[in-house]
Amino acid sequence: MRLRILAVLAAVVGTFLSASPAEAATTYRGDGDHVQRIRATTTPGIAKIVHDGDGYFSIWGLDRSGNERQLLANHVGAYEGTTVYNTDSGDRLAALKISADGPWRIQLLPLSKARSWSITTSGDTDDVIRLSKPSNGLHTLRIRHSGAGHFSVWGLDSRGRRSDLLANKVGAYKGGIPLPPGTRYAVVSADGPWSMVRR
Repeated sequence: MRLRILAVLAAVVGTFLSASPAEAATTYRGDGDHVQRIRATTTPGIAKIVHDGDGYFSIWGLDRSGNERQLLANHVGAYEGTTVYNTDSGDRLAALKISADGPWRIQLLPLSKARSWSITTSGDTDDVIRLSKPSNGLHTLRIRHSGAGHFSVWGLDSRGRRSDLLANKVGAYKGGIPLPPGTRYAVVSADGPWSMVRR
């Protein structure tokens, strides 16, 4: 009996230690410019990001060769938002290159931890939202955005792969668009209040 318990504990510990950033939450903190190495992964996930500075702030995802492959953040001043990584085939996140003039925090989480989205959802910054199951049949999205900068909405499939560009505007926007079948997640990039209603 004792040997069986030890074997189970060993399996649990082994699974935890081998988990990639997309399978287990990992938080990194720093202040100013930094390159943060992570366990290389091809699995899609979300990044919750906070920056408390006044100047330019950006985060590039680097591959194992050190090449800039994924732009996760690109803002001026204080910032708090959520974005995705590894959404295109061939992506392999291995490090984060942070440019900042103040304290920052980055939390990497599984895509399944994205904020739940049923009928109506809203926000005022970048976000990733998740349907309880992939869209099926004829559905539409009623979208509003009242920011002044770039606004976009990408649809992702159940595997977290980028599938459809649903909206791509600059400034205020109001409109209705079809929600493609198979959409499971929506990735919102916004600099002001936005809302989406699924019908």
